[in-house]
Amino acid sequence: MKKIYFYLFLFLFAFIFEASGQFIRYGISGGINKCGLFGAEKPAIYTKQITWFGGLFLDNRIGEYLSVQSELNLNKFQFGFSETIPQIEHSKLTVIEKEYFISVPIFLKFKRGYEFIFWDIGLGGQISVLAKSKRILNMKINNYDINGTYYYDYSNNWYEYGFIGNAGMQIKAVNLYLRYYISMRNIYKYSDSRDMNFNVLSFGISYQINYRESFPYGRKTGWKGLKYKITHLFT
Repeated sequence: MKKIYFYLFLFLFAFIFEASGQFIRYGISGGINKCGLFGAEKPAIYTKQITWFGGLFLDNRIGEYLSVQSELNLNKFQFGFSETIPQIEHSKLTVIEKEYFISVPIFLKFKRGYEFIFWDIGLGGQISVLAKSKRILNMKINNYDINGTYYYDYSNNWYEYGFIGNAGMQIKAVNLYLRYYISMRNIYKYSDSRDMNFNVLSFGISYQINYRESFPYGRKTGWKGLKYKITHLFT
């Protein structure tokens, strides 16, 4: 837990220090996760649980169309599956994993737009520290309840990392975005691991706290103005 508090303090210090900059945008964000799995030993059939995330973001502009965005999020990943135990007839093991991470995604973002409507795409990485995990096990043999810990006693890795892709649309201070995360680290410790990793599709919404509404001279309004803005998103 001391490591978690250290990373949290470090990011909050950087957030407060950077937020006063002239080219810094900052705000809050949140949304839903759909947690998937990949790997040689992932379950043949599993449920992609819908969970949530939320936190803070900093968007540091480094060029006319480029910025670096960093975030501090609390993420919940969850999945569940049922399977038989090899060489044990009439067995059924049910597993539900709930994992809570403090995540720091950082990515380079390309952004274009006009007046109050913008689109953006981004690529980068994410590192996460495990804050809490909960595992629910249910084991049956011939319909009798058995302690399933012996058959599924893997230890969770305390951190993970991977790559993210991001695409969004911003209208004034509100940004809607889709994000895909693919983990490069096994869910469980390698010494006793089952080979599987996370891949997570997220839908989020963010609000820029320091948004300033300003329009250039000769602003176009109405339907013609809207068409003009959409045209200028890509030119």
